[in-house]
Amino acid sequence: MEKKEKVRQVRAAETRRKIVAAAKKLITEKGFESVAIEDIAKEAGVSTGSFYTYFKKKEDVIEELNQSDFLLLAKTVNEIRDKDLNERLKYYCREFLAEIERVGIEICRQWIRNNITPVEMEIEGKMTTKYDHDYLAMRSLLDEGIRRGELSEDVPVDEMALFINAQLYGLMVAWCMTDGIIAGSKQIDSFCGNIVKPALMPYKK
Repeated sequence: MEKKEKVRQVRAAETRRKIVAAAKKLITEKGFESVAIEDIAKEAGVSTGSFYTYFKKKEDVIEELNQSDFLLLAKTVNEIRDKDLNERLKYYCREFLAEIERVGIEICRQWIRNNITPVEMEIEGKMTTKYDHDYLAMRSLLDEGIRRGELSEDVPVDEMALFINAQLYGLMVAWCMTDGIIAGSKQIDSFCGNIVKPALMPYKK
């Protein structure tokens, strides 16, 4: 019985993966509005009913495509020992935008539409908003800087996490608005050197 359940779970995971992959392919090629749920199901080789087994609506697939674990990325960055805070922040910001760009511009545009109105979603088994999820990731990087003695205790962590993330979101939107001409991940050296580093300078120890 246990073996059958395991097989069922593996098949369910594979079906879900196929649906997500099909949605990504079609939306990237045609745009979100031009793709119907029936198109996604057909591309995935499953029934429309199977789509609704895993997702309530098309927008839910977008959320799955864009739930990259930025908290895990932040944790990985915080474990780097041979780079200072500036370099760690630069690495995080570049990977943050590069991951979004890897998903594709059409997916990103729809993701932005989905998240303009803050709606709770389940990420890693917890109900949260995308903003709060990204805020906690950025805050953890700044907290680690304090812990290592790179930043003073009086650094306004809440505000800094807000401002840095706001700039990252802005670069992401600029990428969409310029149809990919401005790739945020390629602007990170300038962004960190001209904006982030000077902002943190008064709090450097």
